[in-house]
Amino acid sequence: MCRPAEWLQGIDSRWWLTAFWLFWCTSTAVMLLPAQQLPAINIWDKAEHAGTFFVLMLLAWLAYRQPLQRLACLLIAYGIAIECIQFFIPSRSFSVLDIVADTTGVLPAWWIATQVQRP
Repeated sequence: MCRPAEWLQGIDSRWWLTAFWLFWCTSTAVMLLPAQQLPAINIWDKAEHAGTFFVLMLLAWLAYRQPLQRLACLLIAYGIAIECIQFFIPSRSFSVLDIVADTTGVLPAWWIATQVQRP
């Protein structure tokens, strides 16, 4: 049985890039929809934020193989930017707690990536 790092390296990075950008575009579209047009998902809002940013961080790491700190900072900045944009969307609002939830999703994915990278 191969280790996770070996298995992940065997997948062409173009697949990870495609998966990242598809997920990023879909997530961004959903985050910028007016509240009344959001799909009905029965999950706590903060868990949705954390889960989305967890997946984004893992996919970004797999797609770009950049330093993890850089990827984490970029995704957290993206979360802040989304919240600022939501301020101007009717029926949406800026929320510091959403930024905290976004960061809460990034951090465990960062930790997992550091564990997989270790020899």
